Amino acid sequence: MDENAEHQNQSLPQEQPPEVQEAKKEKTGRTGVSKYVPAIVWLTTVFFVGMVIGNFLWLVTADVLAFGREDRAVEITIESTDTLKDISNKLAQEGLVSYPGLFRLFARVSGTAERFGPGTYQLNAKYDYPALAKVLAKRTVRTAAPLPHF
Repeated sequence: MDENAEHQNQSLPQEQPPEVQEAKKEKTGRTGVSKYVPAIVWLTTVFFVGMVIGNFLWLVTADVLAFGREDRAVEITIESTDTLKDISNKLAQEGLVSYPGLFRLFARVSGTAERFGPGTYQLNAKYDYPALAKVLAKRTVRTAAPLPHF
């Protein structure tokens, strides 16, 4: 019997002193997971969401401000039946904008969408959204006057 009693005592978990139990409670929460794990998960999530949002904002900003575009002339013809969506799609086909929907939003918010008029326009791929909208607004379409000679 003494051997069985010793064997049973070895298989039972030993009670730990209260100081050790308190130290373990401080390092882990109620679920037994380290109290630092939720903070690490939260910080990692915030970092990756921030990276995705930052990348999206950079792409949108680069399109609106025409960062990295080549210097090339483009001719666009707008018909009297073209809608704002048609115009923005033509600009996208020629590589003047990457996001036609964003250009439509810009034109509406800036108030230039109603002033786009039919005609043939000489544009440049380096034009940003404000420059494109200004050129396409029918009140700003003018023929260039010759420079005076001095």
